[in-house]
Amino acid sequence: MSKSSYLHGKRSLLFFIIFLLTAPFIRSAAAVDPNFHIYLCFGQSNMEGNAQAETIDKTNVDARFRMLATTNFSSPSRTMGQWYKATPPIVNPVGSLGVTDYFGRTMVAALPEDIKVGVVAVAIGGCAIEMFDKDKYQTQMTDAGNWSTIIANNHYGGNPYKRLIDMARKAQEAGVIKGILLHQGESNNGQQSWLQEVKKIYNDILTDLNLSADSVPLFVGEMLRQEYGGACFGHNSVIAQLPSVVPTAHIIHSNDCEGNGTDAFHFCQTGYRIMGKRYAFAALRTMGLPTVAQTDYTFATGQKKFYMMKKLDEVSNIVMKCGKGQSIPVKATFMDGHTEDVSAETEFRSADLAIDGPLTADDEACGHVEAVFTDFTGKKDSTEFDVDIRFFPFNKESISSIWANLDYNEDTHTFNIEQYGQAGWIYENGVDMSAYKYLVIKLKKKQTCGAQVKIFPQNNIWAAGYSYSIGSKTTVAIPLSKLRYQDNGTTKTVDPSDIYIVDFWCNGGSIVVDDMYLTNNDDYSRTDIPTITNTTTETRDVYNLQGIRIGDTSLWHNLPTGLYIVGGKKVWR
Repeated sequence: MSKSSYLHGKRSLLFFIIFLLTAPFIRSAAAVDPNFHIYLCFGQSNMEGNAQAETIDKTNVDARFRMLATTNFSSPSRTMGQWYKATPPIVNPVGSLGVTDYFGRTMVAALPEDIKVGVVAVAIGGCAIEMFDKDKYQTQMTDAGNWSTIIANNHYGGNPYKRLIDMARKAQEAGVIKGILLHQGESNNGQQSWLQEVKKIYNDILTDLNLSADSVPLFVGEMLRQEYGGACFGHNSVIAQLPSVVPTAHIIHSNDCEGNGTDAFHFCQTGYRIMGKRYAFAALRTMGLPTVAQTDYTFATGQKKFYMMKKLDEVSNIVMKCGKGQSIPVKATFMDGHTEDVSAETEFRSADLAIDGPLTADDEACGHVEAVFTDFTGKKDSTEFDVDIRFFPFNKESISSIWANLDYNEDTHTFNIEQYGQAGWIYENGVDMSAYKYLVIKLKKKQTCGAQVKIFPQNNIWAAGYSYSIGSKTTVAIPLSKLRYQDNGTTKTVDPSDIYIVDFWCNGGSIVVDDMYLTNNDDYSRTDIPTITNTTTETRDVYNLQGIRIGDTSLWHNLPTGLYIVGGKKVWR
């Protein structure tokens, strides 16, 4: 054999060996479908699914909505690591209808027909967030009889995080991970440490799967709300802070998602459907896509009734308090009979207010607004109303009894508070007052009940916060840059950009407030809205925000403090 033939033979053998070694990877890379969008899902029972699936949920599931079994199922029969049509239960055999169901259904309806959506879900009812921390999960597994430990052992090999990562890697052989869904917090209710735990777990997932935060956002749902008996509604104020800790996090609001009526933690079927739809809407928005189904998409009859609006509810003129991300409530009634807040999907138009996207109450404002809502099926409706947004509105809807009983008189701004009680304004997602120098309180008469003003940096009156004794003063001006308080012997400062409660505390009795506002004027006068004075002899008609004439300026000072229309302009008395 010639030398050249020998070398050629060696090269051929070498190339053949390299081919054998690399062929599986070549085949694997070729099998990855860029049009298969995959979402990782984890959390506790609301992610696991707690509502009994109904016929509408079990039938007519689009074949483009897929689930990767992260454990073995017996009914229906499913094998871990295999893909199936996403019919509930999706997460594990003990779960049922949850937020993943209508997330996937909504996504495939909104995306072109050549795109599939898959979910890879690991969730455990009753587990703390630490159960998904790869460095701490064993601290959650010490009680073998605990329900969450049983589920972790029986379905996830005793290590839920590892199972999620293992199955995610399996999913990456078929498609592209586009986002991560989380619903958890009941077992960490109110804990500020939850924020850093979520950040760590999110970063660990990205690192272990070689993903980028820019292309894989985090979607996090709120807890069951207080008005529906939610025991952990207070954790929503913690969740609201997550985008400041994880910049690629998006919050899924739970307003109008009712509870199941049997416990204080779980949503009902409609609540899960709404939450799932909102997770999908958030994901679509991050991709720059409209929250509307493809025009040629065919819905099953029952599902279409869930998505299609019957009517946009009329909005009465609104007086509401400011709050970070607090949307102006616009509601629609749907064909299946449920009503939900559709503010996030509503287009707002106004000649009085500068609006870019959703109308939020981040700062004080007033004006006339038209709201135009387009539902997921493309049906459109509109309504018009006036809005008045204040840091301290005195309508009953804005005042909360925070501790003990409150008898509040809206006409006279009188707070009748029981002994050691507290009442005032709660800003569920916090409020930013940092653009102002002073918080000014004007009383109609001297108080005699030992009244104090309290300002809290958390949505918790049992936490440390700032206190100011009113004493015999009828005008109080509190510099917002000097809100100091003691916390376990340490002097701290309240950040005026992140305030959650402002209230009155007293020994029991009445506090009669003339006005309360923020200002930058060193003489403590208002700066936001013009105030009419009697320096002119001209008499002008005075109207309320509903356009009803209630008198003229000759009797101006007999009117209660509030917002009025005089001479075609909104003015404050």
